Amino acid sequence: MKNNIPPSMIKIVTILKEAGYEAYFVGGCVRDMLMQRKTHDYDITTNALPQETMQIFAAKGYQVIPTGIKHGTITVLVNKEPVEITTYRIEQTYHDHRHPSAIIFTKDLKEDLKRRDFTMNAIAYDPTYGLYDPFHGAQDIAQKRIRCVGDATTRFQEDALRMLRALRFSCVLDFTLDKACGKAIQQNHNLLHYVSKERIREEFNRLLMGEKANTLQLLYDFHVLDEILPGYSALYGHEQKTPWHIYDVFQHTDITLNHTKGYPLESKLAIIFHDWGKPACESFDDNGIAHYKKHAYVSEQIAYEQMKALKYDNKTIETVCLFIRYHDYYVHEKRSTLRRFVAHFHNDFTLAKQALDIQLADDMAKNRTKSDEKIVIIKSCQRLLSIMEKEKDMLSMKDLAINGHDLIQLGFQGKTIGDVLKAVYEWVLEEPSRNEKDILERYIKTEFLNVCEYIGDAYEN
Repeated sequence: MKNNIPPSMIKIVTILKEAGYEAYFVGGCVRDMLMQRKTHDYDITTNALPQETMQIFAAKGYQVIPTGIKHGTITVLVNKEPVEITTYRIEQTYHDHRHPSAIIFTKDLKEDLKRRDFTMNAIAYDPTYGLYDPFHGAQDIAQKRIRCVGDATTRFQEDALRMLRALRFSCVLDFTLDKACGKAIQQNHNLLHYVSKERIREEFNRLLMGEKANTLQLLYDFHVLDEILPGYSALYGHEQKTPWHIYDVFQHTDITLNHTKGYPLESKLAIIFHDWGKPACESFDDNGIAHYKKHAYVSEQIAYEQMKALKYDNKTIETVCLFIRYHDYYVHEKRSTLRRFVAHFHNDFTLAKQALDIQLADDMAKNRTKSDEKIVIIKSCQRLLSIMEKEKDMLSMKDLAINGHDLIQLGFQGKTIGDVLKAVYEWVLEEPSRNEKDILERYIKTEFLNVCEYIGDAYEN
């Protein structure tokens, strides 16, 4: 194993050992070193009691914070970076499938490692003497296997969050769960009810960003999908009887997600939800072809409720819902069309480009004999949108050469003022050179009936 531990971190272990105590790097940092992955956080375990650890580092001039002292953890700031140091401990009976009822400090490193979740996280490393690996975690890492320390059912009944952690590690590291681990998750998935929505959300986010192929199928197979998103499994096997699709709603979504490598979290979430409303909107024509009118609207409402339940922040919810609303918005390589498209995203080109990426992934998971033409159009629109961004070719409502006060002077009042401004804005997006006050006033005076019809059509669509 190549040791890339920074000297400042080695020094922390050395200080404890020079004070007469044992000290080891442990957990994720050791796992990452074995996998030759970049390490960001370093955790240290020691047989020194928390108060002893605090005294040792305070005497050396380090800033010490008693972050979790009752659980044996203190934090030392090293070059302004936090390093957690935890006393060897044994955790007694878990009273709520999440938290141990009592902590007992021990002098036995193996006892400390025995309480941990997976063998790959139960490896200790001494910079001088190497690995201490009583549960053969290094072998499991080499075989890309997730195996619990001891009995899998016991580990998950102690702390139900470990089930999501196992699946998250599977996605992020591209590891396979061993048979006992997988079976225990399937049998104990209902214990996730004891886990806070915030913790479920964070594990779900990290799991999605792992970009493992067929992530939704993985969650479905281990019976945890409905624990995260209640009711989602109803999409499984729901056929889409339309020439545009060759997969059921669930498969289509999972395959769409497979095409999102490098996408930000909000885009992946939008794809998770984008077709959830289809079953509720499904209708059939005389030829037996399915149609899903207004499914984007219904999907957006479902996404809002599900994300609120998982306690996502308002900004994330707003962005995801915006993507869903326009995931099937028709675009073609025309500046006026793309001006309107960008306007839907508050003239934020970054969001508009993410929305086109979502459309692209969506069409990649359809019947390609039907969708390939649209894929070509989307890619052309992406290129044109990049050009427009450089040229700042956009227009917001506040940029109009006419405003509400001007419309009052022309005799408009009440709700009509806003309606007319929206219609004029659409007209100017078609050709920005029209944005001159005299041109707009003349248009309004001579074409008001057309404007009203335009508004009505926009509302119907």
